[in-house]
Amino acid sequence: MEDRIEERITIKASQQNVWQLVSRPGWWLPGSRTEPAGGPGRMAVAYHGDHRPYVVDVVRVEPQNYISFRWASAHGGAAPAPGRSTLVEFYVRPVGDEIGVTVMESGFTALDLPEAVREDEWKGNTGGWQYELAGLRARAEGGPAGRG
Repeated sequence: MEDRIEERITIKASQQNVWQLVSRPGWWLPGSRTEPAGGPGRMAVAYHGDHRPYVVDVVRVEPQNYISFRWASAHGGAAPAPGRSTLVEFYVRPVGDEIGVTVMESGFTALDLPEAVREDEWKGNTGGWQYELAGLRARAEGGPAGRG
């Protein structure tokens, strides 16, 4: 089993606009509403689809360029902790006249879950990041997903 997911996308938008979206803890959760993270700390992220908020730890912030979060996606919104969380990193950089966004999620092999469940988490999140990055592009470029 692989330990890391890495996906990339380019977006026709300003770096500031993209940053305002990716720096919101849990932006990838449907209908989440949070303010951009200014620095490390724990946040509860309410979103559509579940009555419990997800707990997201902001690990590191380098404004406009890099942000990382820990979350326990396999544990239904539980607080991130060793053995039950993965690290999600976003890199935001100019690529020609567009903005490149790279997401890396790592730590799957350290999850305290049966092997088959860890593998399912990795597979599910791989497809999930492809989907979420496409939605990020639409929101940043002002498409229909950008209004929701």
